[in-house]
Amino acid sequence: MKRMLAIICAAAMVFTLFGAVTVNAAASKFVDQNDYDETIVGQSLDIIKGDGTDLYKPGDTGEYLSNNGNTVYGPFATVTMRGWIGFEQEITEFGYVVGDGEPVFSPDFFVETEGPVKAAGGEYALRFEVTADVSAVTGAARVLPLAKLEDGTVVGATYYNITYTTEKAPEVTSKPVTVNLTADRTNTPVNFSGAGAVGFRFTVPEGMKLVKFTVVQAPTWNGPSTGIGCYATIYRWTGDDYEETIDSEIVAEYAVEDHRDCSNMDITFSYVPAGEYLIELTEFTGNLGGWAATAISDDYAESFFYYLNGEENENPVHCKMTLSADDDPPAPTEKPAATEAPTEKPTEEPTAAPTEAPTAEPTENTPEATAQATGTATQNGGENNDGGSDSGSKSPLPVIIGVAVGCGALAAIISGIVVAKKKKK
Repeated sequence: MKRMLAIICAAAMVFTLFGAVTVNAAASKFVDQNDYDETIVGQSLDIIKGDGTDLYKPGDTGEYLSNNGNTVYGPFATVTMRGWIGFEQEITEFGYVVGDGEPVFSPDFFVETEGPVKAAGGEYALRFEVTADVSAVTGAARVLPLAKLEDGTVVGATYYNITYTTEKAPEVTSKPVTVNLTADRTNTPVNFSGAGAVGFRFTVPEGMKLVKFTVVQAPTWNGPSTGIGCYATIYRWTGDDYEETIDSEIVAEYAVEDHRDCSNMDITFSYVPAGEYLIELTEFTGNLGGWAATAISDDYAESFFYYLNGEENENPVHCKMTLSADDDPPAPTEKPAATEAPTEKPTEEPTAAPTEAPTAEPTENTPEATAQATGTATQNGGENNDGGSDSGSKSPLPVIIGVAVGCGALAAIISGIVVAKKKKK
């Protein structure tokens, strides 16, 4: 009887482990970039095509993705993604995956790598041009570039976070216009989390409305891709007094959640018409900041102001705003209605201020430096980062179910043996 019990226990344990290994194998087609333990030296996405045609003006990939919520609207048979990525080991293959499908690799996805790419992404950086077959997609699916490394690891470049949909892009009555409030960014990061409040004062021109306010490529010092954020409140500017303004009626509020390192931090409100406004950022969770600007743009030298803890600061961070025509502005004395209550405010306490710059300084005249200057989706060093967060390719749920089934089977067998022994007595 003891021998039989030992055999049954061993069989149950094998069943449990086999179930866990099986579901793990099914879930481990690739490693989500956010779960990759090694360093990604640098990466960039330069071109997006639908059926071989550019979907944006060259150099504005980041703007295209930002304006479209990281969505490529079809219908198309293929979506092409051209860019480069560098790891601390060699890349042996490039590929892609569509939704929950199987990864597809091809030697044709390698293209010639220019010298500046190596300078920006390290000695193992390579350029790719991946053309994904999306002809079988109905509805929407994530389209993800993949890189297979020398050690066999397959990394999904979730930093790009692209969704393809067969739906046509929504029509707009007027095309949004994005303007740089500051001329460009430097390589000096500014940590907002060390301050109690950060403010941006700006003017929405007559006949226009605010679509979004953006802190360009806001760094997190390679922090996690979840749990980092802040709370944004917008007020109509009252006179020349900051304190009086934030004591006035709130126009609207917005919660920034799960911000990714060096992606654009877009702050949106339901409706903000023409007028002078103050956006105040408070309640920071984790390290969150911006890049010091070279200068305020000439067109906004008299209308854009930057504040730290309520005091005007002469060293602003790089920002821009997106505007569109306001077809139905309120009466001159009417105040814009506040939006519905935002998502729950972050409650996590801010972490200690970092001591190192969040990313490596880009080399001059490299694709990385160009990408940072033009808004192209880029990342230097570390994990992550533009746009919303993905669930990744690995889920613990199948493993938990497999283990639970195995343990349940083992418990049932042991119970049966105990009952049998009692009957025998």
